Amino acid sequence: MSGKMNIERRIFLLMLFTGLACFAAFEAVSFFGLYDAQEHALESGREMGTSAAAFAEEITDEQAKKRFALMAEEKARGVNNEIGRLREDANLLAKTMTQILTHRELYLPRDLPLGGEVPIRSKEPYLFFIPALRESGGIVDVLPEARIAANAADNLALWTQSYDDGHEMTCFYASERGYIISADVMAEGKEFVEFFDTWYSPSFDPRERPWYQEIKATGKSVFTGVYVGVEGYPCISCVAPYYDENGFAGMAGISNNIATLYRQISINTIGDRGVNFILNEKGEVILSSEKEGLLAASATPKDFQKYGETSLALEAACMTRGLSDVARITMGGREYYLAYAPIPDVGWSFGTLIERDVVVQPARDAKSYLLSRAEDFSASLQSFFWDNFLRTAVLLLALLAVLFFVSRKISDRFVRPILVLTAGVREIAGGNLDKKLDVKTGDEIETLADSFNQMTDELKSYIDNLAKTTAENERIETELSVAARIQAGILPKEFPARSEVDLFASMQPAKEVGGDFYDFYFLDERHLMVTVADVSDKGMPAALFMVAAKTLLKESSLLFGAAEKLTVDGKQRHSVDPPTLSHPWLSVGEKAAHPALTPTLSHPWLSEIVARTNDRLAEANDEGMFVTVFTGVLDVATGEFVYVNAGHTPPLVRRNGDISFLPIAKSPMLGVMQGMDFPTERLTLDPGDMLFLYTDGVTEAMNGERELFGEERLQETLAEQPKERTAAEILEAVRGAVESHADGAEPNDDVTMLGLVYKGI
Repeated sequence: MSGKMNIERRIFLLMLFTGLACFAAFEAVSFFGLYDAQEHALESGREMGTSAAAFAEEITDEQAKKRFALMAEEKARGVNNEIGRLREDANLLAKTMTQILTHRELYLPRDLPLGGEVPIRSKEPYLFFIPALRESGGIVDVLPEARIAANAADNLALWTQSYDDGHEMTCFYASERGYIISADVMAEGKEFVEFFDTWYSPSFDPRERPWYQEIKATGKSVFTGVYVGVEGYPCISCVAPYYDENGFAGMAGISNNIATLYRQISINTIGDRGVNFILNEKGEVILSSEKEGLLAASATPKDFQKYGETSLALEAACMTRGLSDVARITMGGREYYLAYAPIPDVGWSFGTLIERDVVVQPARDAKSYLLSRAEDFSASLQSFFWDNFLRTAVLLLALLAVLFFVSRKISDRFVRPILVLTAGVREIAGGNLDKKLDVKTGDEIETLADSFNQMTDELKSYIDNLAKTTAENERIETELSVAARIQAGILPKEFPARSEVDLFASMQPAKEVGGDFYDFYFLDERHLMVTVADVSDKGMPAALFMVAAKTLLKESSLLFGAAEKLTVDGKQRHSVDPPTLSHPWLSVGEKAAHPALTPTLSHPWLSEIVARTNDRLAEANDEGMFVTVFTGVLDVATGEFVYVNAGHTPPLVRRNGDISFLPIAKSPMLGVMQGMDFPTERLTLDPGDMLFLYTDGVTEAMNGERELFGEERLQETLAEQPKERTAAEILEAVRGAVESHADGAEPNDDVTMLGLVYKGI
């Protein structure tokens, strides 16, 4: 009781003297406090605005870098695809002409319209003799060869038809003997090919061009760089050599108006002051979305590696080395973001430049707004304090009058519930969570007591939920472990012990379970089917979709393949019409005379297997998932390998020590849409040849600097493997190279590989 009275006395004295002190000091505190509060509010507002602006600017900076990097990579990829198409098409045109000139006996002479002498329509192949040949009178000598070479005109027409109308380009053959076979796609609105005076000038001779001399000397396809062609528009060409029985005979090429590349880089420029441009291997701007200014394309471009602005020169040097980055540079006293990515097929680099002020201006506007609001708040606070000062002075006088009389009663009422609360809290702290505090004061103390009661209830509930959550987490972890073991069990581990092939495969999921899978099985005694696939997601959904895809593909292969297979001895026949020949223009007599050109048979049943699997996956694919698949059948007796690529990464093949990508047709992924076609392709393996199938988790493995392992590094790793190594040893070497490159970084995708070494019978 004495302790309680002591508390009451202290509260009483505290309230009394506090009131007196407040009243005495109020005048001084009001004046000085008002000023300090005003200054403090203003300073706090400024600090808040500055901090918020700095934070917003930092976040804006990071987001801008990521957005610019993605844009640069996307643009570079688009330009590279356009250029890559030129290289592929030029090489195919060259191979066609080589086939014709080295087997002339298989072709009949053919006449084409002479360019410049009769009207030539857009996309129509024509023959043209260069001025030097006309003046020398040698047309009669080369005409027989030109008429045989004219059989390639169908290929030119086919290629030009693959391009849209209005896409200005030219597919052509330029012979070492002075004639040209060409097909031109004219600009929109132009029906006929224009023949310029330049074509009839004595100086017009493609054989004198530097790139003609280069491919003649090296035997490799080259890009010409950007130049203004005789047609009058800036273009880029890819040319490739072709041969006859005596060696180099000319070049095949495709010349493409760079307006398509210009459209590719001009759209989606970020900000009104942003600039997209392309730098060549010499550090010169060859294409730009800016019509004039420092980064505009010029007839006399300069090397930006030697430009006076140090930061731009350094980044230009990085661009010419094929690097990717987002950097902040300074030009003319202003800060800019420069994002760039390589265009590997021609050694160019795409860059996008935008002034930093344009990006961070919203953050700076927010700072100005916050500072303005802080000033308004300070003014309002000053007015409020003056009004409140007068009201508080009057109120304090009244309060001091009654303070003495009510302080004792208030102290008693204040202390009593505190003592009850203290005793109850001690009991709860002792472990009695069922204890309830019964305090009815109608103020914060009652609220505090109710809070303690609520806390004990929530603590009990938390303890119960914690136990349940712990058990649930243990169950989920156990189920994931079981799922991982089940998935590992689905993949075949017993590799065929056959003398004709050496096969090994592995799958390493990025999570507990993965979406990649591999499979292999014999359809009969001599046909081995191999598959590597990659589901579009990761984790449990991908694992379930992977099981469905693997099961459906194998079921279709074993059932349909067994029913539809075609034997050599004729004992079992295909249930559909016999496969068609790939060279319908050859007669039976010609095939007998030239066995090397005997056409091969297609395998429609493999296409049907993949198509049926796709239809069944797409039929119930409500989640919109898909899977990329590479599957093929190897005849272990002959080395014939027939395959289908459904949107998957192209496999690699090792032949005679060379590592190259397997040619593939463009087929859709499985599970996207029913009714899709999946054409087959074929390859004949020689003993010692190796196929390497993999998913993009191999080439897209990244280290701490986010550098990809990449296709080039994969090819180098395979090329380093001795021929006597087994498939298992080769896969282990590749896995080691990938892990060494990642250097401990967390994998972001499943890593699946399958190696097959054909040994022959």
